[in-house]
Amino acid sequence: MSVLDAVYGELLIVRAPVPATCNKAGANYKSEITHLEYSPRRAYDEWLSILDGIVACGGDAIYQFDATDDVYLDQGELHVDAYGDIRAVGGSETLGNLRDVETGRVFAANGPWITLDGRRLRAVMQHMLPHRRAETDYYRSLLDRIAEAAGLSLEIVDNPYRWEGMADVAVVGDKVVLTYAVPGHYDQGTTPKSPRSSREGVTFAADTVGVPPASRIYAELIYPHFHGDTVHFGARPAGRPPMLVHYAGGLWGDGADRVLGGIGGDRILPIDLDDAVHAYAGNSRQVKGGVLVPEGVSAKYLAALNELGFAIHATPLYELFGKAGGGPACATLYLPKDLALPADAPIRYTATRDLVRARRERIPERLTVDPDFFAGKSRG
Repeated sequence: MSVLDAVYGELLIVRAPVPATCNKAGANYKSEITHLEYSPRRAYDEWLSILDGIVACGGDAIYQFDATDDVYLDQGELHVDAYGDIRAVGGSETLGNLRDVETGRVFAANGPWITLDGRRLRAVMQHMLPHRRAETDYYRSLLDRIAEAAGLSLEIVDNPYRWEGMADVAVVGDKVVLTYAVPGHYDQGTTPKSPRSSREGVTFAADTVGVPPASRIYAELIYPHFHGDTVHFGARPAGRPPMLVHYAGGLWGDGADRVLGGIGGDRILPIDLDDAVHAYAGNSRQVKGGVLVPEGVSAKYLAALNELGFAIHATPLYELFGKAGGGPACATLYLPKDLALPADAPIRYTATRDLVRARRERIPERLTVDPDFFAGKSRG
């Protein structure tokens, strides 16, 4: 099995949203809008809908909970003050500070490229912006548990260049679209935005896992499409060649032409502007014969997926991603197709579903933020 054949497995890594869920007002066009009220419990419910959708498609979610979350459980409502300190409403004890909370961690698609080489599990780690680099600890720890459960050795490879993980990798048969951003191109016509994946980063990842140069299609992103998975996804309809479900307007310069030339027009299913930009249709996630789609995509888009034979699972994402930008694909990371785990492994959602669902009652229903906290933070 080639490295590209193995990318889309039926086991997907996920990471629970932090119980102090809050948008830091940065990173992309939706999170530039400040909100003063959040519902961590509703965000958790929406995350559960993604996990249940994965299972309904015939896959499973792989996860572990974070001990750092425990302090925010069973606290009732939370409040973030102007300095970022987090307290229970009516309480005086400081539980933590928002600068130390990994608010972006639910975006599991920003995780490593994981491959299986014989009895060795290998991961090329993402290289995120400084405020998200601590997220790699989660993947290192969970990969240790995955390797142990599967009876494999583990090798971790650090990417020295900016690379925001598998969110910028879309496989279509023997081709792969590798997306990245160039300052001045990406944010052309708007204010400067945070750096995204670099050409060097996606190249290092592809080199390391062994993707042949002839299989690669490089394409630059244009704002507001901060990752390739907001533009397109690789689809594998039964009985048909693989396809790219794709919004051409999300690529800079001649990127769309190069994708068209590399993939072929008969293997591209177009996404309309409204579906791509406003509903995050490109952030749909296929698992076996089903596709998780963001709630709110058009009837036309759904009909196109139905025509390809996919079972559709709409996921509500108002709280989890509606305030931060994203969709089902953002919350998941494929493990390789040839990886097998015991059915009773405690890192499987299906083996621990009752425990995962019972946790929702311990998560705050409401979190409010002092308006002064966001002063000076509304940048891209």
